[in-house]
Amino acid sequence: MTIRHLKIFIAVYTEMSITKAAEKLHLAQPGVSLAIRELEDLYHVRLFDRINRRLYVTDAGKLFFGYAAHIVSSFEQMENAMMSPQGAGSIRLGSSITIGNFLIPDAVSRFGVLYPDCQVSVSVDNSHRIIRRVLKNELDFGVVEDRAQQEQLVELPFMEDRLYFMCGADHPLACQETVTLEELCRYPFFMREPGSAAREITDSLMKSSRQKYEICWESVSNQALIQGIKKRPGITVLSSRLAERELKEGQVRLLPLYPEVFRRQFLIVYHRQKYISGLMRELIDIIRAQAE
Repeated sequence: MTIRHLKIFIAVYTEMSITKAAEKLHLAQPGVSLAIRELEDLYHVRLFDRINRRLYVTDAGKLFFGYAAHIVSSFEQMENAMMSPQGAGSIRLGSSITIGNFLIPDAVSRFGVLYPDCQVSVSVDNSHRIIRRVLKNELDFGVVEDRAQQEQLVELPFMEDRLYFMCGADHPLACQETVTLEELCRYPFFMREPGSAAREITDSLMKSSRQKYEICWESVSNQALIQGIKKRPGITVLSSRLAERELKEGQVRLLPLYPEVFRRQFLIVYHRQKYISGLMRELIDIIRAQAE
């Protein structure tokens, strides 16, 4: 088995097509088919099922991909490190939307001053999609909200955060000393999309409390939600870090839900099989230091 075999397998797995993988790698189709067959013969497993001229990955193929993707990634990192000057290279960082708004820009900027030859590409998305991309080795590591709950991932907690129910300054509940969940659910909610940490935590709370809430506005933009509750009598659930200016100016209010329930942990996550280079560790350390 060679790195070439692994790269061919990864292309077939990604494209789910011998033809498309061959085109992507600029190889002849028979050569791609032969490489897959050699891997299957070597390990005495079937990596793909061929049904009605279509490919379907097997459980063995899914397991093999997890190893192959990280072996190829480590090999490419080694080649880049050996052939580039010290401090050169690239890092693929994923961040949840909340953390990407207030912490990652400063951390990446500080890293860039120290290592100007290292290119950092940042993908900002909700936590679930970041975790999936880390598992598929599309990202080197991710910074997400709350537990990833994946055995394949290493989780490094680095900051505690709190979510709050918020409303506009003119909302009927804005001046109450305490509010109940039942009172909150009488008003429409402005919420983040499914898969975001705020949405998952809120859904879980409502389900465990046997409360139903109406979502009238759904957005991936935290600022859109803040602007929404400023102009309409709705409720949102966000970190107070995202509304510091509006809170200071009195445009939005934190609703004092009793008892307090919304605590969560920010995490750095990476695959257990991932080789974490010195530059990646430097960036991880900077991100953790930003939180102190």
